[in-house]
Amino acid sequence: MDWTAIDDRTARATVRHDGLEQAVDVIPGPEGRPVEVRFQRWRNANPDRPHRLQPFGGDLSDFRKVQGDRLPFRVETGNMFGADDHFPFFLAGVSAIRFPGWPP
Repeated sequence: MDWTAIDDRTARATVRHDGLEQAVDVIPGPEGRPVEVRFQRWRNANPDRPHRLQPFGGDLSDFRKVQGDRLPFRVETGNMFGADDHFPFFLAGVSAIRFPGWPP
């Protein structure tokens, strides 16, 4: 995985595996927590219906401490993130996070 600064508030993580590559832009909030993620997703959720790469992303919030880490307990994501026709279709309110085998 490679990290690149996009601008003064955005970092891009690029992951490569088995000939595939995905870049994810991460925008941290004032406390350094990732509060927004953006990437291109192969989808046909558009008026013309052809499959193509298009914006996808979401907001992360309600951070709580879990076994020493701060994790988001609210996630809202959708197609065309950042555009006027953004459609959030995945809304999650996490009730618990447990790590297998914890504590060590």
